[in-house]
Formats: sequence, C-alpha cells, structure tokens
Amino acid sequence: MTRETDYAIRTVLCLSKKENYTSKAEEISREMQIPKNFLIKILKQLERAGLLKLKRGVSGGVKLAKKPKDITLYDVIMAIEKAITLNRCVINREICNLSSQCPVHPIWFKVRNKLIEALKEINFLSLLTQDVTT
Repeated sequence: MTRETDYAIRTVLCLSKKENYTSKAEEISREMQIPKNFLIKILKQLERAGLLKLKRGVSGGVKLAKKPKDITLYDVIMAIEKAITLNRCVINREICNLSSQCPVHPIWFKVRNKLIEALKEINFLSLLTQDVTT
C-alpha cells in the first residue's frame, strides 16, 4: 500500500468521525498529519471516485458523499491504487513467462481474492466503532 493510499484512508476516517460536518482541508491536514498539497490531490481522487463531495470557495470544504457504513476500505484503496495486487504477475499473466508452470501463481490469485473480500467487508463505521472481525 502506498503512502497516498494510507493518507486517503486516514482522510475518510477523519471525515467519518464528522459525518455531517463540512471540514476544511487545513483541518484534515493538521489532524491526520498529511501534507496539505498531497491532501488536495487525494481529495480530488476520492471525489472522482464518488466518495467525497468538495465545495470550493471561502465557505467550501469537504465531506463524505456516502455514509461511513457505505464506504469500504476496498472503495478507498481502489480510488487511489486502481488495482489490488500482491505480485505484478497477478495484474497481467503476460508479464511473467513462468505463470503457466509456476506453482505459486495460483496462490497469488487466491490470496488476492481473499484480501479483496476482506477489504469489501470492512466499512468506515466498523472502523470507528472498532467492530472489525479478524
């Protein structure tokens, strides 16, 4: 997971705590210890993914576009990463010349699919309430 994805998760978590409140980027930056310029880039990506609403201008700010229970870790990771992979051969079999005979190759797919399932089950309300099963 990239630092950008970590920051995106922290951002959505911060906004989930204040679900109906419009936050300023400066507040999120300070509270979550995210460089403001980097945060602005992340906010735009999360908005494009339909997870946030941005309002520009003096009275502007940012808030969730959905309820915390309707946003999963998978949603946020995909908004930033565009794919979830453990190994580059999982993205494209043609990258790896050994994929047809490699005994580990199918395991990467299986583990990746389990990870995706788990990420889809963890929503931001459950993170806030510490109601995450492992």
